[in-house]
Order: sequence, then C-alpha cells, then structure tokens
Amino acid sequence: MKGAIGRTLLVAWREYKQHAKSKGIWLTMVLVPAITVLASLIPQWVQENKPVRGFAVIDQSGGTILKAIDDAVALDTGKRVLAALKDYASDNIEPERIPLLSPLGPGHGELSADDVAAFEAWGGVAKAQEILPGLVRPKSDPFLPPGPRFRRMELPAEIDPAAPPTEIGAALSPYLRFDKTLSDQPPYYLSSAVIVPADYALTQPKTAIQYWTVNINDNDLRGLVEGALTRTAKRQMYQEGGVSPEAVTAIEARRVVMQGFSPDKTEAGGAISNEDRLLTIVPLGLAVLLWMSIFTVAPLLLHGVIEERSNRLVEVLLSSVSSQEFMAGKLIGIAAIGISILLVWLIAGLVILTSGSGPVAQFATSAIELVLSGPYIPAFIFYFLAAYFTISSIFLGLGSMSNSLQEAQALLTPLIFVLMAPFMLLIPMVEDPNGTIATTVGWIPVYTPFVMMVRLSTNPPWTEVLATGVLTLLFTALVVWAMARLFRGAILRTGQPPRLVEVWRMIAGRGI
Repeated sequence: MKGAIGRTLLVAWREYKQHAKSKGIWLTMVLVPAITVLASLIPQWVQENKPVRGFAVIDQSGGTILKAIDDAVALDTGKRVLAALKDYASDNIEPERIPLLSPLGPGHGELSADDVAAFEAWGGVAKAQEILPGLVRPKSDPFLPPGPRFRRMELPAEIDPAAPPTEIGAALSPYLRFDKTLSDQPPYYLSSAVIVPADYALTQPKTAIQYWTVNINDNDLRGLVEGALTRTAKRQMYQEGGVSPEAVTAIEARRVVMQGFSPDKTEAGGAISNEDRLLTIVPLGLAVLLWMSIFTVAPLLLHGVIEERSNRLVEVLLSSVSSQEFMAGKLIGIAAIGISILLVWLIAGLVILTSGSGPVAQFATSAIELVLSGPYIPAFIFYFLAAYFTISSIFLGLGSMSNSLQEAQALLTPLIFVLMAPFMLLIPMVEDPNGTIATTVGWIPVYTPFVMMVRLSTNPPWTEVLATGVLTLLFTALVVWAMARLFRGAILRTGQPPRLVEVWRMIAGRGI
C-alpha cells in the first residue's frame, strides 16, 4: 500500500511541478486579480473623468423650464461636491476628529437638496478648504472638488431661437455632430440640446420637449432633466389645485421609510444594517471563486492526457504505475495547482481590499470577520474538493477517450453548457436563496457545491445542508469510480473514440 501511495504522490508531484512552471498558470494567478480590480475601477474612473458636456436649452415656452434645468444642474454639481467631501473626510481624517454636525460627517442615504443648501449655508467649499488642513492626516493630498458634469452653453449667433423646433435642431446638427466647435474654452462642443416648443405646458402638455443628441446611449443629462421637470410639473399641479408652496415642499420632503429586520439578528434587536446587506455578496463571491478555480484547472487534465496519449508518453508512464495510481496522481497534482491559484487570488484580494481606506477597508474587514466566524471556510474546502474531483474526473475520462482536442471538443461542448448552469443561476438564487430554484437545484449533486455556497448566508436547515452534502459526496465517489474504470479501459486504446455502448461496457467492466 505504501508503494502505491508513493507512486501516486510521485505522479502528483510531477504533475504539479510541470504545470507550476507554466507561464499560463502564473499569468492566470496575476491577471485574474488585476482584471477584477480593473473591471471594478475602470467604470468608476471613466464616470469620474468624463469631460464636461455642453448642452443648450431653447425654451420658447416662457423660461420656467430653463430655470428648472439650470437649478437641476446646479443641484447635481452640489451633490457631487458634497459627496466627494464626505468621501475625502472619511479617507483622510481620523473618525474621532470629524465634526459630525458639519458636512464632513459621514453620509446616510442619498444626498438631498436640503443637504446641499445646508452645506452652502455652512460655508461651502471655501470653508471646507479652510478647516481641512488642520484635521487631515499628515501628507494627505488637498481636497479638490469635482467640477460639474454639464454646462449650459449659449446658442450660436446664426441660429434663431424663435424658429420652429425641428429647424433649430437641424441648424444645430453640425455642432451636435462635433463638426463645429461652439466655444474656445472647454467644453468646446455641444453634446445635446433641449428644445421646448412655444405651446408646451408642463401640467397639460400637448406637444413634446425635444432632446437632440448624437450620443443616444448617454442618458445622464436626459435623466437629470426629465427628473427635474417632473418635480417642477408636480409642484405646479399642486399649486393649481390650491396647495400652498409651503405645503408642497413639506409633501415632497415626506419620506416613508421601513427598517429591515431579520430573525438571524435577534441578538441585535433584529435590525438589519447596510453592512449586513453588503455582506450578503460574500457567499456569492465565494461561489464565483469556487467555479472559476475549478474551471481554470480542470481543462489542464484534459489537455495533459490528450498530449500524453498523442506522443505515446502515457505508455511509458503506465509501465511504472497502474492506471488508478496515474489518474489519482494527476487529480491530486492538479488539485494542488488549483489550491495554489486560490491562495494567490485570496491573498491578492485581501491585500487590495485592506490597503484601501474608508468604507472599502471597513467592508473588507467585516467580510473577513464574517468568513472566519461562519461556516464558510470548511464549507468552501468541502465543496471545492467535491466539485473538483467530480468535474476533473469527467474531464480526465473524456481525455482518455480522445486522440485530439478536436475529438474532445465534440464531447466537451455540451458538457460545458450543462456545468455552466449554476453560474447562470447565481444571481436569481442570491435574490431568492430559499426559493424554488435554489432549493431544487441544490439537490442536484453536480450543482450542490455552487448553490449551497450561496445559500449558506441564509442559514438553510442543517438537515438539508447535511443531506445534500452526503448526496454530493456519494455522487462524487460514484463519478470518480466510473471515470477510473473508463480511464483504465480507454487510456491505451488507439483508433476511433469508443462508442457510447463501449463506454458503458468499460465502466461496467464487461469488456468490449
């Protein structure tokens, strides 16, 4: 027995050493964390670094709409500045030094017009830049308020603002297509134009406001304008109905808020915090990590076996070890590669998250505490091993029957679609982890590791966790046993791949 174990481990070490030297493995280790970080940062960076977009407003209806748009753009800029100031204070000032009653205090919920008005009454950016140097940590960068996202521009002199709206839009076309500049200072070009017909009324519209732009998928300004005009129309309708401006303001400021409670938080009175909601993504992240790690290394087994069959190296190896030892060694060796990749990804993720500051670092700390205090680590290890040995054994079995990657691809394509199902169902299962989909799919052994990893955050019945775990373990053992018999019968076979009936006979041990 000792000799068999020794030979198996020798094959495992050879497999591990061979793939550990591969540039592809090292690139995978490095690129996945890098791409993950870039994928999360690039959209934010692009949004924050969009140039100021110039727009024009032609209000032929009297000026009410023009004022509403100007007010909305000013409020948007005020919210951006205040949000940036709060983030800056959170990142650069010790919590105990932040004056909580000032705009430097942490934000709670979405900023409102009242928050911006209070900020301006407090002193605005000028006062913030005056007091921040005495509060921030040494060597902190100065606070730089963000600029506006939009700036209203005056019409070109050759365009008649009283002309019909379609004629104005046609006359603005060279400017909207960026063929002509509208200013010698940024923004140089006109990105959009809002044209309000003379007979337009907010409360009883008979025509439509025209929004002209080439960038039809950029709805930032359009959404801002539509929201502002909707609020303005509601105020006018209230006033036309006899409601005083003060009552309108009070009505619009009224918000009904429900506080979330969970039976899993009884020790804290049941109240759910924003942090609790954020931490529900941790099991989802672990499930995705589980899926990625397995499907990163499992194809290595398929490619390795096909290559060893094609260059007849497998015959030399099987002269020294049995087919079972050979297969077990390959599974163990590639499992070690998968674990190495996982460790690198986890360490890189922890370094990236904990090296931040403010809410990101706080979330990372809470996520780490959650993982360490809950069942996630032992569950992840169990589900990784179960899913790995199931899927990798199948890949090995396919590789043992194939003479080339082209032959294997015909068998692998439908299998990949089947195995990808849990990944496509992860989001619906996160939204309803105790729903019919999650509870049903969780009993399918090949999907159980991914589904139950997500459901652990909702504390499913331990009987269900135990029963699905036992079923998965039995299924894994059955698959490994079946693929070992197929591997033994097909690994030295030459010629055409075996037919389905021949595969069954190899697994059943009936010969061919």
